[in-house]
Amino acid sequence: MKSPFISVITCTRNSEKYLPTCLASIKSQDFQDFEHIVIDGLSADKTLALVPSSSQVFQVNPNGISDAMNEGIKHASGQYLYFLHSDDAFHDPQVLSRVADYLKTHKELDWGYGQIQVVDADDKKIGIFPKYKIFQMASPTLLKFFNFIPHQATFVKKAVFEKFGNFDTSLKTCMDYDFWLKICKVTLWGYLPVLISNYRVHQHSQSSATINKTLNKVERLRVQKKNTNFFESIIATLVNMMQEIFNQSDLGK
Repeated sequence: MKSPFISVITCTRNSEKYLPTCLASIKSQDFQDFEHIVIDGLSADKTLALVPSSSQVFQVNPNGISDAMNEGIKHASGQYLYFLHSDDAFHDPQVLSRVADYLKTHKELDWGYGQIQVVDADDKKIGIFPKYKIFQMASPTLLKFFNFIPHQATFVKKAVFEKFGNFDTSLKTCMDYDFWLKICKVTLWGYLPVLISNYRVHQHSQSSATINKTLNKVERLRVQKKNTNFFESIIATLVNMMQEIFNQSDLGK
């Protein structure tokens, strides 16, 4: 049986509030050469009842997002893998077709990232990320100091995970940033001129919840120190401080 071009992987746990919007956006895609994989962390609400029979569902013990994403990678058979978590959604029905057209005409790319529309819990638009042209340069040097690559807009060949490994399960929020830094100098990657998804900011989100801000800061610095030399880590620390002072941790929005 032919493998799909794209695997869309959705990690869930007690996601009945936002999952219908996510699933509706997947169903609406006018590109059909994809599979949908759901990794559920033993939900106790109506999450699983909402998932259509066309999706592949795998239940695992809730050991964090990194572990769930790695489980999705294990079950995925697509050429490119994409993570759309349960509280996010595709921006419009043409997203996958536009991405597929671009990747098929840029076969040299091992992975690519586009933009996200940031929305709040009530779907109010907050901004576009990354917005500024400088963050569309696919620069490994710039990436050391700014995480301008949203995983909600990133498509990675499965072969990349097979060659370089999966996400670090010791990280709770910055596992994607850590992976981008690990592969950015040894793979071919670039910017996809497509608005990919609506990324929802709300108080129960691992990456955007106020309660997790301290953890996010600690993990971001840990990842930067791991992937930079001594002088670069000092610069990264200063840049992080400047972002806090000017309240611009979401660059480009």
